[in-house]
Amino acid sequence: MYVRKFEADSLDEALKSIKKELGPDAIILKTVSNKGLKGAFKKKRVEITAAISEKNYTRKARVDQVFDDETKERFYQNDSSYISQMIDGHTDNRSEQTAQSSGAKGYSSLGLNKPVQSVKEFGGRMKNSLDDFLSGPPSQEEHYLSQNPAQVQLPREKVISQEVLSSPQVNLAQEARDERAERFREHESELIENQRRKIDEMEKKLYELTKSIERLDKKEPIGLYQLRTTLKSLSIADSTINEILKKAGFELDENDQKDIDTVFEFALREMLERIPTDMPKFSSLEGSETPCLTILVSDSSCGQTSMLYKLGALKKDSRLVQYQPGKNKGFTESIFDLKVDKVGTIPEVVSCIRKSLENGENVIVDYRNNKTELNDTKKFIDGVRRAFGNVEVLICLSAIHSEIYNRKVTSTYESLADGLIMTNLDLCLNYGALFNISEEYPSLPLKFFGTGEVIPEDIESATGERILAGMFKLN
Repeated sequence: MYVRKFEADSLDEALKSIKKELGPDAIILKTVSNKGLKGAFKKKRVEITAAISEKNYTRKARVDQVFDDETKERFYQNDSSYISQMIDGHTDNRSEQTAQSSGAKGYSSLGLNKPVQSVKEFGGRMKNSLDDFLSGPPSQEEHYLSQNPAQVQLPREKVISQEVLSSPQVNLAQEARDERAERFREHESELIENQRRKIDEMEKKLYELTKSIERLDKKEPIGLYQLRTTLKSLSIADSTINEILKKAGFELDENDQKDIDTVFEFALREMLERIPTDMPKFSSLEGSETPCLTILVSDSSCGQTSMLYKLGALKKDSRLVQYQPGKNKGFTESIFDLKVDKVGTIPEVVSCIRKSLENGENVIVDYRNNKTELNDTKKFIDGVRRAFGNVEVLICLSAIHSEIYNRKVTSTYESLADGLIMTNLDLCLNYGALFNISEEYPSLPLKFFGTGEVIPEDIESATGERILAGMFKLN
């Protein structure tokens, strides 16, 4: 068994070299793609290790002895199946096969032992010992020589070589071999591509690991370190902390990064921009003849009813609709002279909304989804939006609820709502959770804050400064 390594700039060039040097019967043992780190010191992109049996290599060598360099180059540009057929058809190789099949010992490696054929068999012309090399049936050879008399004086082996190289011969065996070769090339290309992808991933991970080591080796400035520690203690999301620190490291010089006051001032500006706030829709329509419909939605007790009364007292000449069956007008409604309709069914809610809007009144609906399916709530809000104009849906969240619960409620109604109302802000123990929610849902700006139980005083317009003041204990 002969084993040899071939190097080339491409897979096709390597395969052509293997076919020329070892013949079409060579076996591919290993393929290596020199890409990335692996090929940094390699001259060639592809390395292929191929092998061929001693017997097949000897058969090919007998054929190579006949060719000059030019003819050999042309011969090995043909398909592998065709080259294999021509090698098998060589006189020495056929004689060897005949001797093996008959059990005779033959004439060793000389192999030029084809019986001499008569002149009559070949049209009166004597043939040499390589009569059958790279040739088809004798009739084809005679036909070629008869049509090309000018080449009769050429060496016999070159005349026949030119004929077989210029004539395309395709049969079922050749097509099968070509198909297998094509599948092999596709498989090799896929393997090389997978190896290249893995190497790229390894290089990327190595780069990230290198950067991590550099960050560990490089001591963080005291200002940035203090900011990181403080924000972590306030339960700010890690992604937000990294973004703020990255921007601070880019915009502040080294001296400013060591100054704690400068770093915290920068962080406050950045965090303030991350808290979306807005005014309610009914305030933008102040003095307009077009009334506004505001719907408050929530899942459980979060001070939504108190917020309804506060908004009703804040917005004079407005109609309050409570979707709470079985309740009569209470003390609060009487004291503040609030127009409150308490209904028990959705059709009654829609009827009250229609009458109030036709009378030019702003309507605020207290819709609490205690036992109703989300799909029913979606149908109600979508129907109201189609039936009436200037509709605003606000989600009521409580500052005393956990961040996980408030995230759940917000994600449930996100597609239906236009903003957020945060109640019980005076009892909040974790302003970082409120900051995380407001940053995560920028499409839902904060509208109002509920700051106590007193109606109507404990209500204020939402601002980012209020959350940051509570977070950093600022006056």
